[in-house]
Amino acid sequence: MTPKLHRQIRAPFERGAIHVAMALVPRLPRHGVLGLANFGGWAGYHFDRRGCRIGRANLDIVFGDTKSPAEKNWILKTSFITMARTLLDTFWFAHNPAERLEMYVDVDDSSQIFFEDKAHICITAHFGNWEIIGQMSGHKGRPLSSIATPVKNDTVNKHFIRAREATGQKIIPRAGALRKLIKVLREGGKTAFLADQNTTEAEGGIWIDCFGLPALVTAAPAALAGRTKTEILVGFCVPQPHGRYRIYAAGQLSPPETVNEETVKALTEQINAIMEQEIIQNPQYWLWMYKRWKTKKPGEESAGFPWYSDTPRVACPTE
Repeated sequence: MTPKLHRQIRAPFERGAIHVAMALVPRLPRHGVLGLANFGGWAGYHFDRRGCRIGRANLDIVFGDTKSPAEKNWILKTSFITMARTLLDTFWFAHNPAERLEMYVDVDDSSQIFFEDKAHICITAHFGNWEIIGQMSGHKGRPLSSIATPVKNDTVNKHFIRAREATGQKIIPRAGALRKLIKVLREGGKTAFLADQNTTEAEGGIWIDCFGLPALVTAAPAALAGRTKTEILVGFCVPQPHGRYRIYAAGQLSPPETVNEETVKALTEQINAIMEQEIIQNPQYWLWMYKRWKTKKPGEESAGFPWYSDTPRVACPTE
């Protein structure tokens, strides 16, 4: 079956699922959301065989033999649960957001700077619940402007955007995004980036070392920082007991005095180093099922790269 045909068959089921989620999830009590997230994560871990293979390959790259197979399995299972909770909470917190955010989200003293009335470039990763940061920023009157990779199903994508914008967060289309982000920063606003994605060179990605392997990452935050002289803040939102979250800052980085290839790369590497440190400390919260090393750097040996890397093509291992 071709990927296009698979998407066409899957589309009506996705539309049905998103309508059910929009109708049901916001009405669940908090313990109901947590129970559903645990079940969804358990199901993903046991039935998403491809996702598990990707996750195990990534865990092997980052930890090698320093963690046992049992430890890696626990990390991967918890990652599935964290992802399910993030998706469900995108809709749950969009309903009565002021009351629910105040009740279930703690803002660490270190992260108060996020909510100051000044321009910032805010960086996070697919780690914990990245969506909550945008929702809380809007709730506190400091809405983030961010570029979100659209979901291929248009109906699903529209519902996600509506939920993300429930407290004032602004989702910017990719077309003309750079000009809009510069305008936001020069007017004293805040922009946000997920900086752990595979960004092709055609889209402005650059090569840096990521857990010992070359990986593509967006250079846009560093370039924008230099161009607008805006400080970069790196922060995260992690699950806490009893359905709560904690938002905290992990680093503040000054913009480069001059903007060139070297300074942009150096600042991008600093951002990545902060994210790597958080992932090492709390690996269960990262999205291990993502193809972080999807593209292999030209000229690099195949050894060490995961089976899913684009070039050269390597057969997917069996369970």
